[in-house]
Amino acid sequence: MIVNLLKIVTEYVGIILCMHKVVGKKIKFNWLSLMDFAFYMMLICISESMGKPILYIYWFAYTRIRIVKTWKETVKPFCIMLCVIPTLQLLIYAAISENMQKIFDVYIMGTIVNVLIIIIFILWQERYLFILMNMVAKFRKIIFAALLLLLFICIFSYFLQYRIVDARFMDQLAICFLIMAVMLILWINSENEKRHKAEELRTYQLYTKTFEDAVTTIRMKQHEFDNHISAIKCMRYTIQDKEELFNEQEKYYDRILQDNKYNKLLKLNMSPILIGYLYSKFTAASSHGIHIVYEIQDVSIERIAINDLIEIIGILFDNAVDALKEQGDTSMEVKLLKLGDTFIISIANVSSWKTNTEIERFFDYGYSTKGEEHGVGLYRVNTLLKKYKANIQVENITKNDLNYLCFKVIF
Repeated sequence: MIVNLLKIVTEYVGIILCMHKVVGKKIKFNWLSLMDFAFYMMLICISESMGKPILYIYWFAYTRIRIVKTWKETVKPFCIMLCVIPTLQLLIYAAISENMQKIFDVYIMGTIVNVLIIIIFILWQERYLFILMNMVAKFRKIIFAALLLLLFICIFSYFLQYRIVDARFMDQLAICFLIMAVMLILWINSENEKRHKAEELRTYQLYTKTFEDAVTTIRMKQHEFDNHISAIKCMRYTIQDKEELFNEQEKYYDRILQDNKYNKLLKLNMSPILIGYLYSKFTAASSHGIHIVYEIQDVSIERIAINDLIEIIGILFDNAVDALKEQGDTSMEVKLLKLGDTFIISIANVSSWKTNTEIERFFDYGYSTKGEEHGVGLYRVNTLLKKYKANIQVENITKNDLNYLCFKVIF
């Protein structure tokens, strides 16, 4: 009777230590603690007829009332306790030799296990959790497989020894399976959340760069605009002949229109993020002497996430610009067209003739003609296109006696 009581007390203390360690709170022992334990002992007696779920209800309520302030905060320490305590008990039982299990009865063994768990929680420091989480994140698959294997070994050895499965053992076993399933779900959700956050960060960086480039370009254009107005106004003082003045002004107007040919983009009723991105890309390419012929239809794009669309266009556009810089050519074409239910992105640049073998290698991970740390752009494009079940076509096209290498994406 006394040994059984000692086992219950040590298990009770171990559970309380576990949940307080999770939330980072110190334990305060007072008369309320004694009332809590007395109520718990009463539930222990009741659980023999009603089952252990009543004890789980107690611990959930205890966590909410004594440890945390909201029901939402209750879930974390409660679930971790349900995971950690049975797992530690199984691991310690597995580590204890069979000779010790033969010497002591089940209650003494339970007390020894609970005392070891209490010592673990007393010695546990917060920095250990950081180290443990890094190890779990790094070797999560191996750890999960090892825990699963260890669980089956424990079940098999227990069955071989006793030839029967005890009800209490089955309770702990069920909890372990449940918690491992919950851990697997949480791990999958964590991985998805991590990918989502990484995508948000990449999108934020992309948009920030786009708006910074657009603002810089507009400021430069504003400065140029002031200079153009001054030059036009001063022409009448330097050119006396009216016909000559008219001709020079016409030439000047044509040059200004040519320099600002991408301003038509700003009038399109499309995503402002996409328009700003294209405008900044076009003006940046023009500053390197690259001539862009573009055809962009005023259409709404709903089936494709804007960040994915910008990434696809950006990779294809940058590859074309880099190729032109390397070759010394200056002409490229950009098209965004809507044909019925089909949305087409077409980016082409002057290029030497490419064979089918060369074109196929473009999409291999790490393949690049620009050296190391390149060769992932088109591989990334291919990955994004699979997400939307889209296709990409690469072909040589002859225009004005020049060969263009055209990348056409079809959604």
